[in-house]
Amino acid sequence: MNVEYKYDENLLELKEFVNGDDIEFLITLHDSKLKEKIVKVREFFEENRVLTDIHYYIHPNNRYQVIVRKDYYNEFIIQLFRQQLVKELIWV
Repeated sequence: MNVEYKYDENLLELKEFVNGDDIEFLITLHDSKLKEKIVKVREFFEENRVLTDIHYYIHPNNRYQVIVRKDYYNEFIIQLFRQQLVKELIWV
């Protein structure tokens, strides 16, 4: 089952790519106030015991690179939704 999502392009840019066995997300925040929301997504994954579920990299100019294991893809999207970075989820 695949998930599709929608987000407000005025607030952020979200691109995803297949990266070997993982999914890579490039996220650019157009509003600095959203930083705390992306940090909360990171904290969610830091609280579990799995060290390789996501790899999170901070770049200049409100850009983030997140590499997500395929088995954590849905959970990552759900966490973006919980933080209102993604506005709509549809399982197809």
